[in-house]
Amino acid sequence: MVLDLATKSIFHDIYDLIRLPLCIMGSLAGFTAGLIVLLVQNPGYNIITLLSQYWQLGALGLSIPFLIVGASMAINDYHDYEADRINGRIDRPLVRNSKLKPQYVLYGSLSMIGLGVLISLFLFNNNFLVPLGVIIFSFLSISYNLWTKEKGILGNITVATSNTAPYLLTLVALDAQDLDTILVVIVMAIIVFCGVLGRELVKGIMDIEGDRKTDSRTFAVQYGPKRAVQLASFFFILLIILIPIPMFIKFQHNYLYLILMVITVFLFLYTVGILYNDPSIKSGRKARSYTRTALWIGSAAFLVGAIALSGV
Repeated sequence: MVLDLATKSIFHDIYDLIRLPLCIMGSLAGFTAGLIVLLVQNPGYNIITLLSQYWQLGALGLSIPFLIVGASMAINDYHDYEADRINGRIDRPLVRNSKLKPQYVLYGSLSMIGLGVLISLFLFNNNFLVPLGVIIFSFLSISYNLWTKEKGILGNITVATSNTAPYLLTLVALDAQDLDTILVVIVMAIIVFCGVLGRELVKGIMDIEGDRKTDSRTFAVQYGPKRAVQLASFFFILLIILIPIPMFIKFQHNYLYLILMVITVFLFLYTVGILYNDPSIKSGRKARSYTRTALWIGSAAFLVGAIALSGV
């Protein structure tokens, strides 16, 4: 059955509202961490065996980061409507006069968070740390919009910390025991933290006009674009330093991982160069795009490294 234009428009608005690619990236992070843990704990298994045995648990478990990420993105649009309107963010459904109503966006977001918490309680009722972690990271996502965004760098740290949740909670959920595995997954989480934190600082440069008019005290508003560039560059360089560590611990001789990470490093270095030469709103938009691509390629590299552990 062919969908009418109105239905297609609503689906497109929901896609943009929850940032579907970011929801998928959150689930991919949990999948990658889970794959590493399970392959190390079950040395006789390969990825096909694991998927056939754990697909139901995996599907439900991976729905949790999907729901929480989508909800936090939607709440962000609900909260930032006025600033996004000033900044001309027509990529935001609420700004471009979507059929989605703000109050329904809020109710739907809270329902998604509630569903994510309920799924975690159902799956891990014998491990209270997992549902507790889901609740804590959900609270962090909501607190960013309600409070920490106005606290400068603290708001950026809140967002970056939330993005590490799929990696860290997967370690807890699967009761990881191997120290090398735990170290690799934690390093992956720190790499993501640095990448997202740097990207959030860059986005602050891009949105500086609207944030100033709405009295949003982001780091770029408080200290200026140049300082925001310097701090973002610090975290991008720290990320680059950390990238080789998984190769030395678990991903030895994985040249595809190396190639993908070299591309990731190049994109982050290129971003630093652009911003240092011109710390403007226009450069911020370019940097936002490059860092998004870099994070996707980096996520793919982590997945490649995990799959290689099974010998596939």
